[in-house]
Amino acid sequence: MTYQPPQPPGGTPPPPPSGQWGPPPGGGQPNRSTFDPKTVNPLDWAILGIGALLFIFSFFGYYSWSYNFGPYSGSYSFSAWHFGGGTFIAWFAMIIGVIAAVVVAAELFAPGVKLPMAGRSLALGLFALSFILYVIAIFAHSDFGPNGGHGFSFWLSLVLAAAGAVLSLMRLQQTGGQLPGALAGIPNIGQHGPQGGISSHHQQHGAAPQQGYAPPPAQGYAPPPQQGYAPPPQQGYATPPPPSGSATPPPPPPGYGPPQ
Repeated sequence: MTYQPPQPPGGTPPPPPSGQWGPPPGGGQPNRSTFDPKTVNPLDWAILGIGALLFIFSFFGYYSWSYNFGPYSGSYSFSAWHFGGGTFIAWFAMIIGVIAAVVVAAELFAPGVKLPMAGRSLALGLFALSFILYVIAIFAHSDFGPNGGHGFSFWLSLVLAAAGAVLSLMRLQQTGGQLPGALAGIPNIGQHGPQGGISSHHQQHGAAPQQGYAPPPAQGYAPPPQQGYAPPPQQGYATPPPPSGSATPPPPPPGYGPPQ
């Protein structure tokens, strides 16, 4: 029989004592208004930083041009916002790289935003396209002639776009994303990054590692008894055995035996 505590009149149970477990205030809904930066993967912070650096360096020397007219010589530098000839390709590459970082930011801080495809895959594709356009821009400028060239900001932006593509690939693999078509055979480099994916051994066997796991003991299991072991006899409940080689047991000591 199970004991049921009496209910007060009206059928409403009393509230639980303070300090015991119960639903959180506000109808049981957790408070989502706070944001903890520690929950963001370090690689995601790096991707956001790459997008910011691409935008900042676009205002510095992407292109340089030098001149020499007799005793007069000098040089000029132009930012990515200089449009002419083929220089707009580098500007377009910068814009696409910034958009890729914005996609990652939306994936992290505004998950309700609808994207045309999975955010991780979209960011990887945009960074890859940005890198390809930077490579094309190496050979596509025609404004400056033989005296023109690329500046420090251009080359740094080229490296940043490549780094953004690699980090986006790592985060795509860490979060379980799959590349389409023949790209699905790319080695999984995401498992080597911070807070990476599962190890290669568990990945091959299709199971994730469980830290600190140990199989529970089988029910009803008990260690086998040691051979030759017998519990000592309890005094007062049995007659001690006769000595070896004697056929007649010795008489019991005085006071020992059944009551008269």
